[in-house]
Amino acid sequence: MLKSRIIASALILQSGMCQALNFEHLNGVAQDQNNYMYFSSHEGVLKYDGEHIVKLNEVTALPAGSARDLEISESNIAYVLYSSGQIWSLDLNTYEANLFAETDAHNIEVTHDALFTQEDYQVLEYDLATGQYGARISGQERLIDLESKYDNVYGLTEKGLYQINNGRSYKVIDQEIKNGDLEVTPHGAIFFADDHLKYYSQLQDSSITNYNVKRADNLTYVAPYVVYYTDGDEVNEVSLSTLEVARTKINSSRKTYLSLFADNNQKLWGLNINEFGIVEGNTRITNLGFGSKYNIIERVGKDWWIGTTKGVYVNGKPIEWLNVEIGEGKDFEVTAFSHFAGKVIVSTDVGAFAVDTERRSVDKLYGGYVINSSVIAEFLYLATDEEAVVKFNSKLKYEEFNNNSMLSSHEILGVTEIGGELYISTAAGLDRIDSPRSVYREYQGTSKVADVAILDGVLFMATYGEGLLKKVDGNWVKVPSPEYIKEIVEVRDVLYLLTNNGIHTIAKDQDSSRLIRETKDHSFMIGSVRVADNVVIAVSDSAFIEMTNFKEQSIAPPVVSYVSTNEGFVLNKDALEINQKDWVNIAITNLQYQHNEGVKYEYRLNEGSWVKLLSPMIQLNSLFPEHYEVQFRQVVGNVASEPTSYVFEVRSHWYNSPTAMVVYIVIALILATAIALFIYFWVQSFRRVFRQNEQKRQSSNLGQIAMLVEQGKALVSSGDDTMFTEGLVKFDKVSELITPIVNSGPYLGEQRLLAGLDLLQVQSSLQAKIKVNFETVIGNVKLDPQLERDIYAVVYHGLHNSVHHSEGSEVNVFVHKLRSKIHVNIEDDGIGIPLRSRLHFGEGLYKMSDVAKSYKTKFKLKSSRNGTKIQIVFPLIERDRKSKEDIEREIRERM
Repeated sequence: MLKSRIIASALILQSGMCQALNFEHLNGVAQDQNNYMYFSSHEGVLKYDGEHIVKLNEVTALPAGSARDLEISESNIAYVLYSSGQIWSLDLNTYEANLFAETDAHNIEVTHDALFTQEDYQVLEYDLATGQYGARISGQERLIDLESKYDNVYGLTEKGLYQINNGRSYKVIDQEIKNGDLEVTPHGAIFFADDHLKYYSQLQDSSITNYNVKRADNLTYVAPYVVYYTDGDEVNEVSLSTLEVARTKINSSRKTYLSLFADNNQKLWGLNINEFGIVEGNTRITNLGFGSKYNIIERVGKDWWIGTTKGVYVNGKPIEWLNVEIGEGKDFEVTAFSHFAGKVIVSTDVGAFAVDTERRSVDKLYGGYVINSSVIAEFLYLATDEEAVVKFNSKLKYEEFNNNSMLSSHEILGVTEIGGELYISTAAGLDRIDSPRSVYREYQGTSKVADVAILDGVLFMATYGEGLLKKVDGNWVKVPSPEYIKEIVEVRDVLYLLTNNGIHTIAKDQDSSRLIRETKDHSFMIGSVRVADNVVIAVSDSAFIEMTNFKEQSIAPPVVSYVSTNEGFVLNKDALEINQKDWVNIAITNLQYQHNEGVKYEYRLNEGSWVKLLSPMIQLNSLFPEHYEVQFRQVVGNVASEPTSYVFEVRSHWYNSPTAMVVYIVIALILATAIALFIYFWVQSFRRVFRQNEQKRQSSNLGQIAMLVEQGKALVSSGDDTMFTEGLVKFDKVSELITPIVNSGPYLGEQRLLAGLDLLQVQSSLQAKIKVNFETVIGNVKLDPQLERDIYAVVYHGLHNSVHHSEGSEVNVFVHKLRSKIHVNIEDDGIGIPLRSRLHFGEGLYKMSDVAKSYKTKFKLKSSRNGTKIQIVFPLIERDRKSKEDIEREIRERM
């Protein structure tokens, strides 16, 4: 884990070209086996993945000095030459950096087992495994350049070209050279020396020379047979087999490159001091020197005919016999080519001509200005500027086009067949031929309609002024595109839009058109694009263009470029563990370095729903301790790639770990159980003490009662009236003491419940300062004596508590018979029962609860600052009447 910071979090490509990098003095570029790119610069070594740039000296042990050169070996180890003379190695799999050597070199090259250094007057070879070195070129000859590729090593000196092999050097070209540049190929080397270009073939041990090339820098080989070089601000192409210049000025934008670079996909890049961008990828551009305002193209036999404003050309030269026949010695504009009736139909501003290429004969079909031509169902249709549509049959005989009088304009730009119907593009709109005598107006507007096409069942229309429109639910809807479109060409479910400022494309899953970057400086006309051998061929006002990037390719899953946390930077690590309080940044890329503007990224966490990413990086924080899997995918239009995953763990501190949580839960359960048991036994102890006190009090009273009985008996039997009276007093005392024992406090005696409650109300009203209200409704039912005593006991204790402890102003007692139940409610407006009083379990609460349990009913107690409510529901048990339970038991016994 290494500390770091991110240099650029999201460097987005625009129109296939890298933005200028915010660093000065980029010196070189290399690409590893994983397609990552690395720059040597004054800021050290930079890693680039198409989306992000990282300064490697801040994430590895590489020094921070200026890096002069950078090479990557087959084993994915980068060797960096610094201005100090130090050479460092960096394992791009583990990112372990080590000092490899110290030299006076200003250039290095790497093969599979050796590193070569170029000094002013010698070349040293270092063994990559042992670090041992030896001189391979040494003497008085000044070294001009040193290059290696394909395990071939060549050195260019002021005395000629040397090949280094098996620890020795051999001079293969003996020549005086002052300045030059060198590039290695699979079978030899190509070099520029002072004022000419030369290629040496080691297979044939021979060389060829091109003396027409007077300046060539940055020689760069691109498989299988092309070499590029720069001449000032131009990039030119040379055929390796003949050393002839095949194309010039292939770079669409004029730049002075420090070096050229061919990536792993054989795309050509250019490196400037602070810019790195594509020069040529899947599009090849050959400049034309016709001086024509516009050009069109057609395949005729094995040749490409190019129609210009100066006649017809092939292989860069005019077709003299054809131009003489058509132009009669004057220049003419070629507007369209067609193949019809075994002839080539050449349409021009002076008419349409049927050309027999074998006989070199030319027959004039029409004498006016022809804008376009089409071949549909064995008929040739000429689009003219004044006479509408001119029609010919397969025998090249004129036929009347009956719909001309009904067209919206007689200036016709094209005739197209879609679904068996003819669409006529005119200067006033788009017409559709319903029948030989009917025309339907598909569109009428202020702009000319240039062309019409269908894509995925949707009709598209190109206009010259309003751009591209498509028909949706019967209405024409504008599509974001250039305003002035001249023609639509359909190639493999992609529409190519030809304009004055490049070729734009639109596919069925796209909502707007996209520019082919290499064509942006070119102007195109009707008929300037054709398809042949899986290649789109186009000709502009100034160049011949071959495009192969339309091929369908699957969308590859993105890759995780690097991961960083608040503790450091992680490179090439498949899994990670972070603390719960930490954050993690995950940077992703698709390793696409051009045409990246249509790509979007999505992610999901632990198989959740897909979420859009606003940039190719995500930061996650505040995560719970868990195992996480983040999946990423790239989306182009409506098509998504397969996902790629990154797994990491969020660990917590020991006191937050899952094990600690289990321990906490166990301890909490033990404590809760202990507290519950303690409270239970504590409560039971109160009840036990209460019962013991009751038993002691009753035992004490029984002893006193026995003594009073004996005394009363003696006094009553004395025969003295006074003593008799004293005896009766003793017996009254006995009655007073025995009553609580009989009913533990309240005593109903032989009275009925109603009488006892009436007496209790009178006594309470006379003795208490609180207002006492009774409401008794039980009717004439005769209750069981024990039930009456228990009801009385509950009322007595509840009323006693309210009168003596509630500190309220009023207490209400309700005894109601409702169906087969007797409801007893006692309510006061006092202060309630404090918790301390409840835990002490006074006599009243204990007795009422005990009575309720004896009847298997609930003792409900609600106490608050607004008062206390007591409720017990007794079963109705009548005197001398069997209970419900007794009746059910007898029935079961009889059964």
